[in-house]
Amino acid sequence: MDRSHKLFELAARRSKPQTRSNTFAEAPILPPTLPIEIIERTIDYLHTDKNALIACSVVCRAWFPTSRWHLYTHVVPVIPVKLGQSCAKVNTAVVLEGGSVLYGSNKGVYLSRDGTLNRVLKLPAVSQIDVLADQELLFVLSRRRLHVVPLRFVTGPLDPNRRLSVLASDVTFFKVGKHAGSSVICIVKSHRFSAHFEVMEVTTLEQGDEYGLRPFRSFYLPDRVRSVHIGNKMIGAAVRTGFQCVDPLSLVTFPLPVVPLVPEPVLDAKKCRAMFRVEERFLLCYDCCAFYMDKAGTSFEHAFAIRWSEPAKDFALAAPYLLSFTAGGMHVWRIDTGVHVQTVHGAGIRLLSSEPRVVVKLGDGRVLGLDCQK
Repeated sequence: MDRSHKLFELAARRSKPQTRSNTFAEAPILPPTLPIEIIERTIDYLHTDKNALIACSVVCRAWFPTSRWHLYTHVVPVIPVKLGQSCAKVNTAVVLEGGSVLYGSNKGVYLSRDGTLNRVLKLPAVSQIDVLADQELLFVLSRRRLHVVPLRFVTGPLDPNRRLSVLASDVTFFKVGKHAGSSVICIVKSHRFSAHFEVMEVTTLEQGDEYGLRPFRSFYLPDRVRSVHIGNKMIGAAVRTGFQCVDPLSLVTFPLPVVPLVPEPVLDAKKCRAMFRVEERFLLCYDCCAFYMDKAGTSFEHAFAIRWSEPAKDFALAAPYLLSFTAGGMHVWRIDTGVHVQTVHGAGIRLLSSEPRVVVKLGDGRVLGLDCQK
């Protein structure tokens, strides 16, 4: 009897509901909550403090929107924006007027528009695409063959593959730009010890002429070319020995910078990558630094230079920012102060297009456009 009585009491004790008072300590009385307007006003005073904004963004849900807004618009200059659907193995891209995107991949050229993705050109191993806005022409580089097709056939209902024409063969890359007030395309055929340049000018369409392109100049450089900059009076090329400029009219060639104010003994160790026009000066970008040069060819590296430790291969200019792409990610620098303002870490970040909008491809295959805050 005693044993059964104890078991009954134990079962009754376990089945008894436990109240809040006998299981937890009495909860303290919380102070009244501040209105959200006062919290947002307080966060506004921290709009230039990146660390404080990051701390505020993880306090609670009510603090997150205001903190994020200040982070994106005041502290983080480059914001990724999803462009829509993209195809696999994208090698290059260009953004059209109206927000449509053309992707160049190993299986052809795809058009992303209104949430749909369609293949418009059946070309293998597309490595570069660009658009000449004056004549609405699309240039496509596929297996070292440069093709041209009117843009209206690519974005319209007609089949553009039937209007595709071969403009040049054995092409390494090409560049579209403005020279002497006219739109031109510079076709580069780079080899190990030399490079051949073919410059074609856009003219008015004549009867029987579908593209309005005519040869303008042709010249050689005795070195391998990495990139090309088209200026109003000259064409600059980044070669292994430095930057070379060519006047297409007189074919006079001269190196850059012409007159360094301070002798630079390690200039030959730098690898030339890109050249940009910034107002009345030129920004020369190497794999380890970037500095300005005036119209006379005088270098100002001793006075102002942006330097980094990890070698950079690609560059994009979105004034007032310079974007450099390295093996470890993307870095953002201000070209007026030389301050490093942002780093996007990640292996495999690749520049797909720099004009008219910067487009990058992440290591996981996503393609994003970059909005650069002024």
